[in-house]
Amino acid sequence: MSIEPRRAIFFAVALLAGLLAQFSVNVVGTLPLAEIVLLVFCGAVVVHTSVTRKLAAPFFREPLFLILVVAQTIAFGSYIVSDVCRGTSTNDMIRGWSRMIFLGMDIVAFAYLFRAHASCFIWSTVGLMLGGVLATAMGGAQYDAYWKFGFGGPATIATFLIIPFFGRAVGLALIAALSFLHLSLDYRSTGGVCLIAAMLLGVQMLPRQFRVLVLIPALVLGTALTFWMNDRQRFDDDARGSRSTVERTAMMEAASEAFFESPMIGQGSWFSNSPVMENFQLLRSMGARLAGVHGYAIETEETNIAIHSQLLVSIAEGGIFGGTFFIVFGALLAWALWYCTISRAPDSRTPIFVFTLLNAVWNLLFSPFSGAHRIGIALGCGLILLLWREAGSRATAEGEEPEFENEEPAELHEARFMTTSTHMKP
Repeated sequence: MSIEPRRAIFFAVALLAGLLAQFSVNVVGTLPLAEIVLLVFCGAVVVHTSVTRKLAAPFFREPLFLILVVAQTIAFGSYIVSDVCRGTSTNDMIRGWSRMIFLGMDIVAFAYLFRAHASCFIWSTVGLMLGGVLATAMGGAQYDAYWKFGFGGPATIATFLIIPFFGRAVGLALIAALSFLHLSLDYRSTGGVCLIAAMLLGVQMLPRQFRVLVLIPALVLGTALTFWMNDRQRFDDDARGSRSTVERTAMMEAASEAFFESPMIGQGSWFSNSPVMENFQLLRSMGARLAGVHGYAIETEETNIAIHSQLLVSIAEGGIFGGTFFIVFGALLAWALWYCTISRAPDSRTPIFVFTLLNAVWNLLFSPFSGAHRIGIALGCGLILLLWREAGSRATAEGEEPEFENEEPAELHEARFMTTSTHMKP
């Protein structure tokens, strides 16, 4: 069965965006090759729209999309004010502003792709899986940890994509086993995400009227088990694992203190004209001594280190308004998880949806706002837009199957421009 050419282009762009997320070039800062693909795609859409006077997927009509764009615009404006007030260096200002601009572009591109055809989400996810394998095969793994920094991520994506073919009970068992494997191999973050995902997917197996009653206890149990196993694993950690814990803790403390010192204006992009990095290094050195970890020399450490928390770094750099987007994003992730677990009837895509959302929550709290993580943020936004549209387009009656497989082709979503007006025809 042949694929309509325009749809094939959408699928190819979605696949490449995922595939190239792990590969980057240095242009002022780290620029994933995926963003070059999305930039070219957005340019092609603009040219095509100008010539044909029609748009294949009128995503901008979606109120939630406009909310995300407005939130990102407010955050960007706050960054500008913060950088001007703090006298941020030109290089760091360019890095900070381009980071905000590229994130906005990524969100627009994925929203367009997913609105044109929902299957683009799966293509992007498959691309991420293949890209992770390819990047590890070509460049090796950091610290030679080939599971944690190499094949563990792709293996996790593959598992969540294929478990629907094994039935729910077997699928949950596979996820639980994968979680314990991750935790035993020091891949604690994804191990915890998998464990909580298993809990949520288990809740979804219950009749809908019982899901709400079980959801909170399941989340508490899954989170408690994650922290318990994480703490237990730390007793057997090598020096690198202990250093990771010390460094992450120091990052959180430094970013929190930076925000409370200037909650409205912030400290500026990359903290280039503030003592945040020096404070981080001091806190890390103190934590290392308490933990019995050695090897940190304050005077030789880099001054530009990505704080591992998208939410904290945004409010620390840009003030409370600089975190507008991530605050909205966090609220929408909570809604999407609630919808997938409580309201939405399960189907073959539910496991990868839940994993993607939970992984986005982890990254929001504990991963940097830079490089390939921008692709993950935009992918999460695209998924939220898909789920929001599904929730608003039909009632989720008991036993009703989600209709992602029956998504209308892109050509049925066309909206022609009026040559005498800037408005779209209804």
